[in-house]
Amino acid sequence: MMTEFLRVIIWNPGAVVAETEQNRLNRARRALELMFAVPGRDGNPEFAADSLPALLASLMAAAGEERTADYANHLYRRFGDGSLESRLSAQLFDVFIANRILPAELEKEERSPNCRFLLEAARDLWIGISAAVARAAAARGRIFPAALDFLAALPVLKGRKEFQLRQLAAMILAADRFRQARMFRYFRGEFREVVFDSVKPVGRFFGFPSVRLQFKDHFHKFALGESNLPLLVYSLPGYGKTSMVLSYAYAEPKLVIILPDPVTLERGWDELIAPLAARPDHRFVLFFDDIDPRETDWFSFRTNVGGAFSLPQNIMPVLSANYEFPANILSRGRRISFPVFDELRCCEMVEDFLATFGVRHHHRNLISQIAADYTEEFGQKKFTELSPRSLIRYLSAYEHDQNKRRTIIELASGPMVTRPDAQLFYEFNIDLMRSLYGEEYIKRLLKQRLDDLSHG
Repeated sequence: MMTEFLRVIIWNPGAVVAETEQNRLNRARRALELMFAVPGRDGNPEFAADSLPALLASLMAAAGEERTADYANHLYRRFGDGSLESRLSAQLFDVFIANRILPAELEKEERSPNCRFLLEAARDLWIGISAAVARAAAARGRIFPAALDFLAALPVLKGRKEFQLRQLAAMILAADRFRQARMFRYFRGEFREVVFDSVKPVGRFFGFPSVRLQFKDHFHKFALGESNLPLLVYSLPGYGKTSMVLSYAYAEPKLVIILPDPVTLERGWDELIAPLAARPDHRFVLFFDDIDPRETDWFSFRTNVGGAFSLPQNIMPVLSANYEFPANILSRGRRISFPVFDELRCCEMVEDFLATFGVRHHHRNLISQIAADYTEEFGQKKFTELSPRSLIRYLSAYEHDQNKRRTIIELASGPMVTRPDAQLFYEFNIDLMRSLYGEEYIKRLLKQRLDDLSHG
């Protein structure tokens, strides 16, 4: 007497195929619940509404070809602006990180039990999507061709199981955003890659040698894991704080730069830190640029940096401002302050610039003539400020204009060499500080200078 199983094979062989397909879909849904669902109020697993895992789960649970096609269409409308492989790999990568499985573990041939367990679940999901594609394809009159292409473009796992696991691990590893890029904006819980195509080589910064040395030392120590002391950078506007922080951080290949929205300093600090703390295989520079220390609510920062909680060792905040930081914030980090840009700093920058042409030290007249010509152009309203920023813009003309180089050399070789106007720098800086800090600040500054002279 035939068993029921043999009767099914002989009289309805398609039922075995259908059963296998359904099993694959069931395993895929269980894998989705394992990796992405949370227990609901009634004890049943729940997915975040309209998320990729939620729509995939609905696709797996759909009864029949037409319902599967309907969910496939909706999935495409919601997520079809990218590839399913990249989106799914990124979601799976985050699952591994959330379960404390770092990329180095995925790269190993001998994986931990937890790593293998999750990798096999990811394989079940991947195979289940292929089964859903086959079911949706049967309802061609109901599924959009683009939706079918979107699903069918997911690479098929081939070969034996171990080879499939290695193939899948490679695709998940490729979704590591912090390996793909080194600079990200952080906004509303998302890290968005920034194309950093204007990075300035550290050798293209001129003047301020002590400041540059401090930047180099601080970022290098963080890259080595020796210190993650916050960096507090202060200067008047136009001194190059932003470009110097980015360039010296970028010069250390091990560092990843995060540019959070300034409001994150006050609200959302924990949400920013948590996913980065889970990645001890990377070191993160959190650069809060151009903040106003006078208006900032420092509660979150003081609580998490040198307060009730310790900052994770792989995270270092850098704060940049045109105003001085309060004392209770300065005590939590290292302060880097730019000296005021005057005629001496101007000549110092010009000298460093000339060194890039092989001109060094003994051409004092040329240095003085270039600095004086720069201040003269400021007087002619070609620049709105006397600052390192406008000086760099002025000096860049010499790199592209041979006639300008020839003229300035002739002037410097003449009987009379002009010098930069020290009074012009003094008046500009006083006016700038008055506009930023008010009249009382100028009075205190002048009083301090008089006291220094009287005790000198």
